[in-house]
Amino acid sequence: MSVTPNVSPTNPANTLGLNYRAEAKNLPWTGPIVDIHLHLNSVEAARMFFQAADAYNVQKVVAMSRISIVDDLKAEFGDRIEFNAVPDFSQRDKEETFTTQWLRDIEAFAVRGCRLCKFWAAPRGRDFSPHLLLDAPIRLEAMKLARSLGMAFMVHVADPDTWFATKYKDANKYGSKASQYEPLERLLDEYPDVPWIAAHMGGHPEDLDHLQQLLDRHPNLHLDTSATKWMVRELSKHPRKLKAFLLKNPGRILFGSDIVASADNIDFDLYASRYWALRTMFETDYAGPSPIVDPDLHMVDPSLPEDSTAQLRGCELDPALLKTIYHDAATRFFERLENRKKE
Repeated sequence: MSVTPNVSPTNPANTLGLNYRAEAKNLPWTGPIVDIHLHLNSVEAARMFFQAADAYNVQKVVAMSRISIVDDLKAEFGDRIEFNAVPDFSQRDKEETFTTQWLRDIEAFAVRGCRLCKFWAAPRGRDFSPHLLLDAPIRLEAMKLARSLGMAFMVHVADPDTWFATKYKDANKYGSKASQYEPLERLLDEYPDVPWIAAHMGGHPEDLDHLQQLLDRHPNLHLDTSATKWMVRELSKHPRKLKAFLLKNPGRILFGSDIVASADNIDFDLYASRYWALRTMFETDYAGPSPIVDPDLHMVDPSLPEDSTAQLRGCELDPALLKTIYHDAATRFFERLENRKKE
């Protein structure tokens, strides 16, 4: 696959100057796509986001949005949006945001039909709240509540290897990368009847063998493909192995982008770049630069320019597998949840 570069002014989400609307029409997949993982933080930004979604066949999304704007988003976009229950991180300086208010918010999301609850437990959460450890007491209480309300769980447990080599060098504070998975595996066993999604390819796209072990041990575990820069940087290193991994785990890998659409970043190219990069990686044999600046490259190797981009190599999946990842896996995930409710 080739692209037509330098047809529009460049920015950190489009260093190749691509016309993302025109490029969308060149991608092979024409069916519907469900994005299981993104953030919509304002109605105005969501309007621009859905222009990019329309261009890239993303017909439905599961969005993380603060509870105060859920009704406004639902009123404008209807069934095109489902929601993933999250605390209001804009209020993170208030302890109740992650304790008593969080429990109230989960109930408020459930009243609005929310079927997924997010437990963000990235190591950097230790910097501003002890309640963000995955197995913190309030988290365990929240999991019991979410389960009782018929919700599935999404979890973020680890960050890139590049961060553990730099930002998380203090292992006494942040733990090792391997240690992030210990509470996750305990809780997967404690809630075997709850469908789980471990975001960002389980936080370990650098090690597909580890992810396979997790999937083999925990049949209730699923992964999503969100965090585009991270996924492109790591998964493109071994496209054949990625393809084999995806073929081995049909229905366990869900498509997600981790797009963040906020009032301060209303930018079509920003949103479209994530869909172009992910879809190009999955659908084509493209081998060349990603159009998205990846700060981790300079962070790990300061000799590289600050505007460096990763290499993107496609694994050219067949249509049946694309259909599973883009659409059917999300449908089956929620079907499993609904079946649990009936038991």
